[in-house]
Amino acid sequence: PSNSGRTAVAVHDLIHDLADVLRVQPLMSNIELTLNFKSVEHTVWADSNQLRQVFLNLIINAADAITSEDKNAAGILSISTGLKDDTLPGAGPSCAYLEIAFADDGPGIAPESLGNIFDPFFTTKDPGKGTGLGLSVSFMIVESLGGKMTGVSGEGRGTTMIISLPLYKDSQGEPENIEFGPDGIEN
Repeated sequence: PSNSGRTAVAVHDLIHDLADVLRVQPLMSNIELTLNFKSVEHTVWADSNQLRQVFLNLIINAADAITSEDKNAAGILSISTGLKDDTLPGAGPSCAYLEIAFADDGPGIAPESLGNIFDPFFTTKDPGKGTGLGLSVSFMIVESLGGKMTGVSGEGRGTTMIISLPLYKDSQGEPENIEFGPDGIEN
């Protein structure tokens, strides 16, 4: 990923646009897509097309898991955001991060596979159903933006993919009007 196309990106707007397009797609026909945006500030410095690629990949992976044959899912995909005052590895001093969580109620990922999900060409999908590059490329894009991507899952409990991205800073280097409580979470 290059830095050339980076601008201030309103993450909530980007997710709303994706949700509007995807809700009418056959892949999402039996899936309830819910949006729960808790963060007031949601602007990050990124290439909007790359961020769209990451979000689209996570939504498609969740939809594939929900509609897989070995599931007892109700068909729910929830996308939520929140702010954290955190220091990511190598990020220097503490700053505000936007957390974006994509949670599905699919069959989940086996513990022995969870540690490999970001490896190139690793896939839990049936042969011919995936290349194993989507999460690997998404991981690299998120890291190139100064962020972090993690997966939380358990067999039969669904999967939550969490992206943490540093908030876009104004000309003084400060995120806009954010106050954090003693627990490091936005008030």
